[in-house]
Order: sequence, then C-alpha cells, then structure tokens
Amino acid sequence: MHPDLGGPQRLTEHWRRWRSTAACVGVGLLCTVALVWLGDRSQQTRLGQSLDQVGMDVVAGDEATTRRLVGVLGNVSLGSIAVAVLVLVGTAVVRERYAAAAAAVALVLGANVTTQAMKALIDRPDHGYLTVESFPSGHATVVVSLVFAALLVTPDAARTTVSLVGSGAITVTAAATLVASWHRPSDIIGALLVSLVWGTAVLAVWSLLRGGMRGIAPARPHRIFATTGVVLAVAGLVAVGVRPGGGWDGFLDAGVVMAGIGLASALAVTTYAQLAGPMAVGTDAGSRPVGAAPGR
Repeated sequence: MHPDLGGPQRLTEHWRRWRSTAACVGVGLLCTVALVWLGDRSQQTRLGQSLDQVGMDVVAGDEATTRRLVGVLGNVSLGSIAVAVLVLVGTAVVRERYAAAAAAVALVLGANVTTQAMKALIDRPDHGYLTVESFPSGHATVVVSLVFAALLVTPDAARTTVSLVGSGAITVTAAATLVASWHRPSDIIGALLVSLVWGTAVLAVWSLLRGGMRGIAPARPHRIFATTGVVLAVAGLVAVGVRPGGGWDGFLDAGVVMAGIGLASALAVTTYAQLAGPMAVGTDAGSRPVGAAPGR
C-alpha cells in the first residue's frame, strides 16, 4: 500500500484486503449459531424429532435399491478417507500450495473429529423416535469435508467440476443414509454446517497469518455447476429405485425433502467455492482478483 494514501483511500485499501476474511468469519459464525439451534430443535424437542423422522421415512427404496446404496456408504471408510486426503495433499504440493495442503488436512480432521465429538456428547431424549445419537451425520461430514478440501487445492480451471461432482456426491450420500434409515435430514444439514464452520475457520486463519486476502471467486459458475450436480444425482437416484415409502402418492413429500437437502448442498458448495477462491488460486494479498486468470 502506498504510504501517501489518504484516510478514505487507506480505509478502502484495508476493506479490499480484509473483506474476504470478514465474509469467512461472518459465514462461520452464522453456521455455528445455525448448528447449535438445529441440534437443539431437532434432537431435544418432540416436534423436531417428529418432523425429522417423517423426513427420513418418506425417502425410501426397495430392498435391492437399499442394498445398493448401503454398498455405496460402505466405501466411506478410514482407508478411503486417508487415500483421498493423500491425493488432495499431493495435488496441493505439486502446485506448490503448501498452506492449502495444511488447510485441507486441518479441515477434514477438524470437521470429522467435531462431528464424532458432538455425536458422543449430545444426549437425545426419548420422545418416541429412538434415542440413538446420530447428529450430525458422520458419513455426510466425510464427503462434505473432502469436497471442501478439494475446493482448496484444485486449480482454478477445474474448480467448477469439483462443484458439480461434489454436490452430486453429497446428495447421493444424503439419500443413501436416509434410505438406509441411518440418518435423518437434520443430520445431513448438521454435517454441512460443521464442515462450513471448519472450512471458513481455516481460511480466516490463513488470511490472518498472511495479512489479508483479496477477491472472492465468481458465484454464478459454481452455482450452475453445483445445482446441475444435485439435479443429476437426484435423477440418478430416482432411476435406480429411490421411491417414497408410500409409493408415488408420497412422491411430492419425498421430493420436498430431497430438494431441500439438495439445495442446501448446492448452496454450501457454492458458498465455499467462492470463499476458498484466493487460497485455491494462490493470490497474494495485493495481487490480481480471483478469477482473472487460471491458477496453476
């Protein structure tokens, strides 16, 4: 920053340098509040448990479809997580984005440890809908955190593809846990919120350590690709046999549940793709805006 800049210019320069950081902090705080509220309403109240149970029950499939989707969930293991993290770290190292590699590891570990800690610490009172602690979903947290980590380390030109594939993967995982009766809708939303809290936290810390960051990735391309990924995933799920529990008469109810989860997934992916742009592209605090030219 030029030493002769006046007061208004200096404030403008500071705002340009720190506005992305402020956005990360704001989103992180909002998600934290939403996570606490959702956990309380969905787990501690009779109405919340009832609505959550209905949301899970209306999304169902026949025996063959359920078995197929449970098989998909079986691929989410410690081994597969480790391999995915190694691939992400390797991608960042090849691109000489060492901070992004560390942030990706912190995001995945932090989000998943937090989810498991919450499941262990939150008591679910008996309102007639089982007392098994399932909030947030561990399977969904794994997938969401890996998608967010990929958005941190992937080159700029390929990030919209991550939004497409990632949002589809989250939607399929969510549907599989609902069909298998492993998780309820609030568990999926909780996983999105936990991952966003950790995702924005690593970005805010990175920005503070480097003296700010400029630019937020354009929203429209990621919004289009993420929404397309959700639509393709839902179409695929219907094609393989995911149906309402009461037949086609309940299709609207099941559609509302899946649309809500799908839109939440697309919004979360789009938001994080925007915020993570400076780290993925590797821009310096005073360099070009995100999206001006593809990063390496």
